[in-house]
Amino acid sequence: MTQDTVDLLTATAPSNVPTEDDAVAGDTHAVDTSKINFVDDVKDSGISVASGIEPKEARQLLGERTAVDPAQARISLRLYRRRWIVLTTVALLNNSNTMAWIAFASIANHVNVFYGNEHAANWFSLIYIISTIPVGVFAMWMGSRFGLRTAILIAAWANALGGAVRFASSFLPMGMRFPVGMIGQGLAACAYPFIMFLPTKVAGSWFGENERALATTIGVMANPLGVLLANILSPQIATKAAHVPIVNAITFVSPVITCFIATFGVTRSEPSVPPSLSAAQTQMGFIDGLKACLTSRTYLILLLVMGGGMGLFNCLYTVIQQLLCPSGYSNSFSGLCAALMISGGTIGAAVSGVFVSKTKLYEETMKVSMSLAVVMGLTFLQLTLHPNLGIFIGATSLLFGTLGLATYPVGLEMSAECTFPVSETTSTGLIVLSGQVQSIVYVALMEMTSRPLQPSYMHLQVCTTGEENEQVLPKDNTHAAIMFSVVAALLALILVLAFKPTYKRLLAEHGNKPATKEVNEDGKQLEEHIRLPKTDDIETPLTVHADT
Repeated sequence: MTQDTVDLLTATAPSNVPTEDDAVAGDTHAVDTSKINFVDDVKDSGISVASGIEPKEARQLLGERTAVDPAQARISLRLYRRRWIVLTTVALLNNSNTMAWIAFASIANHVNVFYGNEHAANWFSLIYIISTIPVGVFAMWMGSRFGLRTAILIAAWANALGGAVRFASSFLPMGMRFPVGMIGQGLAACAYPFIMFLPTKVAGSWFGENERALATTIGVMANPLGVLLANILSPQIATKAAHVPIVNAITFVSPVITCFIATFGVTRSEPSVPPSLSAAQTQMGFIDGLKACLTSRTYLILLLVMGGGMGLFNCLYTVIQQLLCPSGYSNSFSGLCAALMISGGTIGAAVSGVFVSKTKLYEETMKVSMSLAVVMGLTFLQLTLHPNLGIFIGATSLLFGTLGLATYPVGLEMSAECTFPVSETTSTGLIVLSGQVQSIVYVALMEMTSRPLQPSYMHLQVCTTGEENEQVLPKDNTHAAIMFSVVAALLALILVLAFKPTYKRLLAEHGNKPATKEVNEDGKQLEEHIRLPKTDDIETPLTVHADT
């Protein structure tokens, strides 16, 4: 058996007898049979080898071995149809939670009147941002320690309970209405840190290499789609303060339905057979992952830039009505601009997700998209300071959203690529946490830099409602627009000039891919889209076991 197997292996390998040409060229590619140890565990298996063995039988006994790593164990990879159920659940959860967050942004004046507080609308939004900081680290640890399903269930139930309490606040006396509403909003806000890392975690755990970017895009774009629905529905429903309870009812029903789907639709955190080599590998623990992220120069740049972009976008659609109403633009127009941003962003993110899935050009896509988005964002901010420019504001809103949100899923996938084998819960969670922290800073800076509206613009403004308990004071946001413009330009420059990533996850997978076998549930071979890199011959001693 031993001699037959040696003959079989050496028949397809370079000769281990050096020639004169080898000696001259210093050839080191010959196979040294002294490094091949054979385990005679077939002696007791009842296999007769006295009459020799056919090559086909030898392959069945020994298994396939490649030049990349002859000792690499074979790993079967599989895609399950249920991955789409898990992804849909996460998308619905992300969508319903975001609707609850943003529902009051485009009707801020009516919300302030209904809750009897001139800052009510801002506080309903800020509580999401503030709660992310203390809850975020705990959520990342929980996701790493107890798995995907636990994070989904915690988020779903907190979201549903928060919606119920917020809806109940609509029927309380004025003195209790705002504090109880904030309690409900706070419960829903605690769900958000658990949701924030789910798209990349689901993509990494359930989807194959060529589907990950698209899966992340679907998961994360449910968030801005929630913004879109909130900004379309809220201004149409709440035309006065008395209609705010209807908005609360809508943002209560959606989380309850999503909670039901999450509870009974997601039955496990990971598939039995991994979808990719990176999913099959053991990831770093939470503390080690934190250290790896916070000591990586590449990741820290991404943390600053992606967090800054998310912070500016969060701030913008939180205060969009307050930016536009001093120049005479109605709540409906504010909602339209937000809707155009998200509609364009959905298209942009879908295109970028498919593009990077095929090409793996994460860095190039992100740099080009963000640079152009900054140009459109600066234009939008300047146009909001002037009346009667609705068409131009709408057009720049569409372009800004298309380019800006195209960077969101790409950036989150990039965080997983440049920190592998750190868990996606940590690499993505830190970026979203950075975005929330910077959102607080930007909203606070806007409040600090805003001034009372000049008397010459008072005849244009539509910020005040004219109701008896008026709580709204129109503001001049010129300085805030300049501040946002400077910050956005600096972030784009840092990204373009300083960000030089290495795709660690792709490199890890490509180096081992020849030793894997990818199949879907129907047993069809999956198409490979990336050319494998060349590697040096391995000189590691090889122990060949014949399977019994």
